[in-house]
Amino acid sequence: MTRFFIFLISYGLLVMSTAQIIFYFNYRTLGYEWNQVFYFIVRTADFATFIASAILLMITVFYRAPSRFPFSSG
Repeated sequence: MTRFFIFLISYGLLVMSTAQIIFYFNYRTLGYEWNQVFYFIVRTADFATFIASAILLMITVFYRAPSRFPFSSG
């Protein structure tokens, strides 16, 4: 059950940070160059949250938990 909640939290953070990063691309319409926009995105906390939540999501999904039957004794 803990694994499921970690999955939900990391997925939610990933979606929110991705939405913020997409919003930052609107700086392009204000006349900024691509390299300035990417440099700004990489320096924000949203990008760090994106990386951390993506790593946590991959660990949660691909980590093999020990298999056991529910209500097993031992």
